[in-house]
Amino acid sequence: MLGSPQVIAIDDREDHLAGLANCLNQNGVACLQIHFSEDHTGIHACPDVRIIFADLHLVPGTASDHTADFAVIGGLLENTIRPTGPYYVVLWTQYPEQAPALHEFLDERLGGGVTKPFDVCPLPKSDHIDQDGNIADEPLMEAIYSIVRGLPQVGALFDWEGQVLGAAGRTVSSILALASQGDGDGRADRLGRILGRLAVEAVGREHVERDRFRAINDALLPILADRVAEMGMEALDQQLWDEALTMPETAVMSSVERAARLNRLVHIADPDGISATERGAVVLLPESYRDGFQDYFGLAEPQAAEKQFRCKDLTREDSRFRWVLVQCQAACDHAQSNPGTLPYYLGLDFPEANRSGTKPRDSTWRGPVFEFEGEIRRLRVNAGSSLSLPPSAMRDAKPLYRLREQMLNDLAYHLHTHGARPGLISFGRR
Repeated sequence: MLGSPQVIAIDDREDHLAGLANCLNQNGVACLQIHFSEDHTGIHACPDVRIIFADLHLVPGTASDHTADFAVIGGLLENTIRPTGPYYVVLWTQYPEQAPALHEFLDERLGGGVTKPFDVCPLPKSDHIDQDGNIADEPLMEAIYSIVRGLPQVGALFDWEGQVLGAAGRTVSSILALASQGDGDGRADRLGRILGRLAVEAVGREHVERDRFRAINDALLPILADRVAEMGMEALDQQLWDEALTMPETAVMSSVERAARLNRLVHIADPDGISATERGAVVLLPESYRDGFQDYFGLAEPQAAEKQFRCKDLTREDSRFRWVLVQCQAACDHAQSNPGTLPYYLGLDFPEANRSGTKPRDSTWRGPVFEFEGEIRRLRVNAGSSLSLPPSAMRDAKPLYRLREQMLNDLAYHLHTHGARPGLISFGRR
């Protein structure tokens, strides 16, 4: 229920550890202290950590045996802390010159699904701890902030993340404030009724029990999205953001590969944890429909690929060409799990190199180029080729990926407006 730490300090000397952590805590930066010993099995994973302060010599040994010291830090990252996102390692040490070597070591050795550090930065102990073990807070904090500012692009993302976490906190506070109006003894019951009402209105009474978390999530997301959308520069570190963005020289991207990677990031989600019946799921066309392709869709596969999707050189046996079905159910029907068949539209996922230069028919939605499994690809969907299938027919199918909301809404708009286009008999006008 409570988030994992974002700042961790690790040292084998309690006085050095306490000095660093107290400095951070007193300046509003929550820091988890880890007094290192060889028996550190009580430390839990901290996947969301953003900055790890680590002493170089965590175990007794010679000052020159830095490879062994690197291995201890690498083992902590790989087997204990297990970070999953971008983070810094700040080498809190008497040997700051070892930071580049540690970075190289971690880049080469870290594995097991653990993210490698974005950078390893030195923070010399000798600059901040006097002979009596005292730490001057202000110079230390200035040094820490200068590390983050040294890579303003990452700092800006950390700043954005902090603002979004704040927006989420304010969303929770608004719900709690609503429940707090009235007798204090009844707050928990009122909060329960508010959450229940939100869940029912989001997905319908009969579907709340299927997934209570998703029901509340569907209700709170619009509130959170509005708070995030209304964040302004006045709430951010403007100088940091000015330094972070490198404006492109032209409006058109010079590399289709870069465009494909960015489109993948923005519009294509991995299929983890979703079923083929989810809205936006993209699944392979079942073999039974491929065997009778012309009967179902009116054209043989090569002709449909060329005429409707403007894809050239398609062959049935080539796995690079993938006939797919895209689930495009109405958002409200999907949220409330309304009974009935699910609408799937025929699409073709194919390599960008096989795109013909001819413009597709108006009935065909054209998605942007995207990267998938190391290849640059296109997805096109035909508004005139659809199947209405019961959920049971697709329950065992495995999605290739899922279209994120913005792209899915663009596709849905195309499908619905094309289907609603009027016809007009007219004479004598051009």
